[in-house]
Amino acid sequence: MNTDQPTWDFTSRELQIISYIQRSNSTKEIAESLNLSAFTIKKHRENIARKIGSSGKSDFRKAIFQYKSSL
Repeated sequence: MNTDQPTWDFTSRELQIISYIQRSNSTKEIAESLNLSAFTIKKHRENIARKIGSSGKSDFRKAIFQYKSSL
């Protein structure tokens, strides 16, 4: 197990969204790609931010780009 990376309990959908965020897709682009509403993507982003303990947008982006998805 890699001890350099925190272990977060993401759902498969959250992992999918993280992958899109890492590719710099916007909320609208993610929603269109996954055939979901922008509101749903925003809720997933909020849940991801809560799980990683993000205190702001820059913390969120930094953590997401450092996260190495197993997908």
